[in-house]
Order: sequence, then C-alpha cells, then structure tokens
Amino acid sequence: MTLLLIISLACFLLVGLSAGRSASSRESFFVAGRRGTSPAIAGSLVATVVGGSATIGVAGLAYERGITAAWWTLVGAIGLAVLGLLLVGRVRAYTGVYTLPGLAGRLFGPGVRTATALLVVVAWMGVVSGQIVAASRVLSVVGVGSPSVWMVLFTLVLVLYAIAGGQKAIIRTDVLQAVVIVAGVTAAVAFVYAAVGGVSVLAEGLPRGYLEFPVSDAFGWSDLGSMLILVGGVYLVGPDIYTRILSSRDTHTARRATLSAAVLVVPVALMVTGLGLAARYLAPGIQSEQALPWMVTHALPPYVAALLIAGMVAALMSSADSTLLGQALILADDVISRVLPMNERRVVILARICVAVLGLLALLLALSLRGIIDSLLFAYSIFTSGVVGPMVLGLLRGRLHVDGASALAGMCVGGACGLASAIPGLNIPLKPQLALIGLGLSIVVPLVLSQLRSPADSRSMP
Repeated sequence: MTLLLIISLACFLLVGLSAGRSASSRESFFVAGRRGTSPAIAGSLVATVVGGSATIGVAGLAYERGITAAWWTLVGAIGLAVLGLLLVGRVRAYTGVYTLPGLAGRLFGPGVRTATALLVVVAWMGVVSGQIVAASRVLSVVGVGSPSVWMVLFTLVLVLYAIAGGQKAIIRTDVLQAVVIVAGVTAAVAFVYAAVGGVSVLAEGLPRGYLEFPVSDAFGWSDLGSMLILVGGVYLVGPDIYTRILSSRDTHTARRATLSAAVLVVPVALMVTGLGLAARYLAPGIQSEQALPWMVTHALPPYVAALLIAGMVAALMSSADSTLLGQALILADDVISRVLPMNERRVVILARICVAVLGLLALLLALSLRGIIDSLLFAYSIFTSGVVGPMVLGLLRGRLHVDGASALAGMCVGGACGLASAIPGLNIPLKPQLALIGLGLSIVVPLVLSQLRSPADSRSMP
C-alpha cells in the first residue's frame, strides 16, 4: 500500500510538471490560457469540491449523526447549480479578469478588490491547512512514517507542480484525481455493502434516526439553512470555482462544466456518506473522523483499500492545490503587484514564490489544527459573511445599483461578524448566529448606503 501511495503521488507530480513549459505568461499560469474544455473543467470542479471535508469530514459526520451528513457536499452541488444557471454568464462577461478579487475590482473599484483579496488569502489558509491535516490522517494509516513526514511529502508534491505548471497543471491533475476519487469510493461502497448484506441489514444495526432525511433530531431545518448559506455560498462565489470558469474556453463551456460538476458531485456525496454509516455499523466505538481510515485498515481487502486510500489522497490534493494556487495568484496579482508595480514576467515569478511561501505557512498551521470540518467552517464563515453578499449584488447590479464604497462597507461589517463567529473561546452574544447576521449585513449595508449616497458620489458602472 505504501508503494501505491508513492506511485500515486509521483503520477500527480509528473502530470502537473508536464504543464510547466507552457506556463510562462500571466494568461497561461493564471487561467491556463482560457482553453479549458467542458470535461476538463467539470472534472477539475468535481475534484476541487470533493476534498478533505467531503471525504474524511463527511464520513465522520455520517458516523456521528447519520445520512444528513451528505448535506455538507450536497449544498455545494446546489451552489454550483445556481452559479451555472444564473451567474456564469455575468462572470464571463468581464474580459481580462484572472481572479475573484480582480472581478470585484471591475465591479466596485480598487478598494473592494484589495479587501476581497485579503479576506480570501486569510480565510483560505484554513482550507489548505485542513486538507494537509486530513492527508496526514489518511496517509498515516499505512503504518510507515509519522504523520508529520506525510504532511511534508504531501505539501511538497502539490507545491512543486503548482509552481511548475500553474493553473494548467492544477486542471490536468484534477481530472486524473477525479477519476481516482470516483473509482476508489465506488469500489469501497460496492464491497462493504455486499459484505454486510445490503442497506436493509445496515439500517437495522444503526442508531435510531440515522437514516432520517432531509433533517433529523441531530440536524434540524435551522442547521440545514445555515449550511446552505455558509457552505453553499462558497460554491456560488468561490475564488477557486471562479478561476475554473475564467479558465474555460467560453461561457457555454463554463456553464455546461459547472452544471455537470453539480450533478456528478451528488452520487459521490451519497457514497461517502454510505461509507461513514457502514463504519458506524461495523465499529461503533471509534472517533468519528477515523471512519474512513478504519475502513481502509479493517474492513476492506488490500486491493480495494489501496484504491480507496489513493482516492482519498487524490481528493485531498485536488482541493489543496486549487486553494493554494488561488491564494498565491490573488496575493501576487491583487495585492503585492498593486503596491509594487511590475511587468508580466515578474508577476508570474512572484506568483510562484507566493505558492512556496503560502504552502509553507499552511503546513505550519496544519500542525496546530484539530478538526477538518472545524477548520473549514472557520474559513467559510469569514469568507461567506464578508464576500458572497457584495459579490452577488455586484453581479446583479444591472438592477441593484451598489457603489464601491457601500460594497466595501458591507464587506468589512460582514467579514468582521464572520471572524468574530469563528474565533474559538470568544464569548459574545449571538455568536452562533453571527456568521449569518454578517452575511445579511453585507447585503443590507451596501443597499442602504447606496440609496443614501448621492448619485454624484456613486461609482459609475463598468
């Protein structure tokens, strides 16, 4: 199994490095030359969505509370579907844009561009670190090497091919990783459910309420609503998602890829949830986030276990590389190069340096993280509360006239609420609801302020 993992990591590295020669310009390094086909972009989106939270995290939630755990990934599919149906054309209408903050700058001006960039860089550090934490838990089940060693190896591989090939390398490796993910999860589900005697036998051995859906005693309508907004919003307006849209050939390609990915994510979510339920049936006394690792070491034959663990590593790497490169591009193009103007060649070099630095910082942060879902909720609360509302208003600004200063105010108020809701140990009133309150304020504040500001003060539409 150790040999298979090494081979898998080597394959991902080689596929990514093969894109390095063409990644010398901003267009090629940032958005893969805008030549992505629908299958490639859809595969990349699936691989990006199905990361540590959608595998280790969802299986752990299913082990802990039942089938409603699938909503963590299903709300992502809903977010992608809404994006594909309503917003893809508006995103693609802005030519010459490389990143989400760049789009924010076109919509609202330089102040909002910088604020969006800083929020993404800070929030997405938790996302990358969460994938590294999950990778150490998965890779350590082979019994060779310490979790810290696997963390370093995992981070080194994704940093190397992201530096070499940029967005083209990410899309290429994502497509391969998507295939490995689906194959591993499918093989594991087929074997486990055949071994236990099917769904009916499993249902009889699970705790009461584990198969209740769409809500249950442990997961109510308010929980679903919060998840739909806080997690689904990241897929409606997400830096890595928008980069895929901007990397596609045209609007039709981007829309078809986004909707295809939304459909493909659904069976993966249900199968991963099924593995978590099977782990609860077979091993009711383990820690919840050890559900998938336990299946690998105790419930599957070696060839199926090897395929599943390769799929989990692929899932983790595909999300980590997308978020890491997205961070680096935003830091280089939307923050540093605006303070220190430079030519295109130097911006690409700077982006590669940012990949290395942010990868190292994410690795260091990963050593202090505890739970995968907790770390991602920290990031999503900050991002959704501060960025999603103003960006949706901007993309719909044909009907909603929101100026840049008002959008910036909403972003700051919402982001501050999201940050306060995510800080551990901070005891303040309404803390559990602060992220949702922040999202609401990030929409209401720009709308109100834009009405109060005189037309002469408002920034003209692009």
